[in-house]
Amino acid sequence: MGFLDELQKTIKSDPKTYGGICDEDFTTKTELMPFDYLNGQIVTKDTGEKQLYTGLSNGRCVMIIGKSGTGKSTMAIQMGVNIIKKYDNGLMYVFDFEQNNTKERIRMVSGISEDYYNNHVAILREGISTERVLATLSKIKEMKLSHKDDLLVPNENGIKDKDGNVIPVLTPTVVVIDSLAMMLPDDTLSTEEIQGSMTATATAKVNSQFFKKAVQIIQQANIILIFVNHITCNVSIGVTPPSAIVNYLKQDEAISGGKAALYVTDTLVKITASSKLEEDKTYGIKGFEAKVEICKSRHAPAGRSVTMIYDQVNGFRNDLSMLDYIKSNNVLRGNGNGYYFPELPEHKFKMSTFADKIATDPELYKCFYDTAERLFASSIRESRNIQAIETTTEETTAPEEAPSVEAE
Repeated sequence: MGFLDELQKTIKSDPKTYGGICDEDFTTKTELMPFDYLNGQIVTKDTGEKQLYTGLSNGRCVMIIGKSGTGKSTMAIQMGVNIIKKYDNGLMYVFDFEQNNTKERIRMVSGISEDYYNNHVAILREGISTERVLATLSKIKEMKLSHKDDLLVPNENGIKDKDGNVIPVLTPTVVVIDSLAMMLPDDTLSTEEIQGSMTATATAKVNSQFFKKAVQIIQQANIILIFVNHITCNVSIGVTPPSAIVNYLKQDEAISGGKAALYVTDTLVKITASSKLEEDKTYGIKGFEAKVEICKSRHAPAGRSVTMIYDQVNGFRNDLSMLDYIKSNNVLRGNGNGYYFPELPEHKFKMSTFADKIATDPELYKCFYDTAERLFASSIRESRNIQAIETTTEETTAPEEAPSVEAE
């Protein structure tokens, strides 16, 4: 056995001493199709096989940022519930530091029953702190690893091992922090004094320690940690404005939580509210159009965005967001009196009643869903720089630019 083989075998065979090997990056869909494909990637392997990744990475940190009233908490809740309800042992814990989440609101925007909520979702509100969050993550890890055999499920990507078997992963658990700006350590919460900048400094230090410890815990236990965070004004801007703290944020925009939160965040999502929607207009709902933008991602290009439809009653509407994207790509025919898909000219509908129409027309629903998925899939940029060792010195051509998710 040569040096290379011997060293590889030694390291891989003793994870307790040297650390566990993790070669694959698995993802799970949030079932919000516009977002899942926005944060998607296609990787071409050495064999020529194309592997599609969409949604959120397993066991990583996600941060959803935006100004007040843009639907940050709603998106976090919808993503979380959509992930866990695919699994018998799926669980979601919401650390409600802002004291705003309710059982009724979570059920309304996610569509889950009261029985499902009671068995799979919990809002943690009293006596919570940074330390309590870390303790909860540690206990989840301990319990999941002790019941590992009962919690293994096939990975959603369908990735197989060398023997052709689909690699199992731990059932995802979702923990939502609402919000990072309000998450404080025990020492700060135990005093009634207002300490100003000293409190902010102490909180930043504790947060830094929290993230350093949490990042391995959530990876080992497949906990998807979703932070809600606020965009605030950067008051330090002077005559010479500093660079933005993160690409695709404005120079005067700041976010809470310290630098450590940004370092460990796998996916940073920014929501910006735009046009208002009224009940007597296009979609028949009261809400707004929201620009959902990827500011940072480990496996998708940053700076891309997609428009999603926010309903003040039901949260982000997957169906109407998909329809809006299809319409913006000039696929639909007809006009306000009756739109239709080219494949189904007899199945006409109005935007305001579209949700009811597809609920009673299976053929239209299938055409709608297939069209949306095809359009979103075509927007993903393929990674083509993975090659066999023998061919790395050969001349290659630059990959063609794929269309952006944000329609012209």
